[in-house]
This record gives sequence, C-alpha cells and structure tokens, in this order.
Amino acid sequence: MPKAEFIRTMFNDISPKYDLLNDILSLGIHRLWKKKLVAKILSTAPQSFLDGATGTGDIALMCRESNPLIKIKGIDFSPNMIKHAKLRSSAVDFEVNDLMNLSLPDRSYDASNVSFGIRNVEDYNLAIQELNRVTKQSIYIMEFGQPKNKIIRSIYFFIMFKIIPFIGKIFNKEEAYSYLIESSARFPSDDTFLQAIKDNAPGFDEYKYTPLFFGVVYIYEAHRRKKI
Repeated sequence: MPKAEFIRTMFNDISPKYDLLNDILSLGIHRLWKKKLVAKILSTAPQSFLDGATGTGDIALMCRESNPLIKIKGIDFSPNMIKHAKLRSSAVDFEVNDLMNLSLPDRSYDASNVSFGIRNVEDYNLAIQELNRVTKQSIYIMEFGQPKNKIIRSIYFFIMFKIIPFIGKIFNKEEAYSYLIESSARFPSDDTFLQAIKDNAPGFDEYKYTPLFFGVVYIYEAHRRKKI
C-alpha cells in the first residue's frame, strides 16, 4: 500500500481516539505546546489562517476562541478526521484537502500552520512548497524532534519505544502507535528541517525555530516583514 494511502487509512481508523492518542504520545503536554503555538500565530494579527493537517481541529478552534474575527480554514486529507472536527464546531470551515496539492488560490491566507502532521506527509518538501504558495505572511510548523541532551534523549526514547507501544496494544492500535513513534524518531529537526523550509519556501525575511521541552518538540517559523 502506498504511504499516503496507508496514512490516510490509519488516521481514518484512529480518528475516534485521536485526541487521546495525542495525550498519550506527549504525556498531555501537547496542550501547553499548542497554546504557545497559538500565541505565536496570533501575535502577528493575521486576518486569515489556514490550519493544515488539522486533525480534529485543536489549533483552528483555539485560534477561533481567541479571536472570533479571523477567517479560519482547517484541512486534513483524512475524511474521518474532518468529520470529527465538524462535530466539534461549525465556527471553522473544515474540509478535506491534500497538503501536497492544495485546492486553494495563491496567497489566500495571511498565516498557515501544520501541527504534528508534516512528518506524515508523503513528500514534506511539496507540502512546504504548497504552504509557501498559499501564504502571504507567516508559516508555522510544529513537529516532534530529537532532544540533544543525552539524558533527556535516553528517557524520551525509552518512553517512546518501550512504554507507548505497550499502551498501543491495550487499545488494539499497535501498528498505528508504532508508525507514529518511528516517524517521530527519524524525522529531521532543528537546523536540518529549518533548511528544508528555507529551500522550499524561499522569499521570507526571517526563518527561525524554538525548541520546547528540551527539544522534544520544535516550532518553526517563516515570516515576511512586508505585506504582499
């Protein structure tokens, strides 16, 4: 089965327990990380915002709650994820769409984001290019990384590879949990992934990243100072 179809099927399957899965994979700390990300997104005062790989709509809905005036669209290539997002709220425009081939006009959103989803895209380079195409001012990507501190790294990977798969067996989702763990462990982070953003989204004035929780997670940013 092609990677894209495998991932779509997997997320369709785990969609009812997706929020619980996030709590388990991050030990619940993802809620704090997302608050920090939303604060960064809103700090640039976007009038429109695209939330890519929206899942059940966490980031989109947090932005909506903080500023009801922003035009927000949440997209995901998993129909079941979008179904659950729509059940949570009708205040955001949720739709099925593919990050590698967005059916959206050029420069149609002030800011865009992909939170814990870019590593699951079949070709993340294409996804970044598409984000660049549809975004006017700021791109945000939040993703798991690999801690540089040896002690933190050892603890982190022990939890990832020993404890979480056991939890996956309890929920009868061992294959899904194993994939998500392995993809997190091997995905490029810090300067390596920032370079991928620079290569695929040229023309921004500022590129930077912020490590969270000792480098377990990174928030990447690309900003244009002048409005286009």
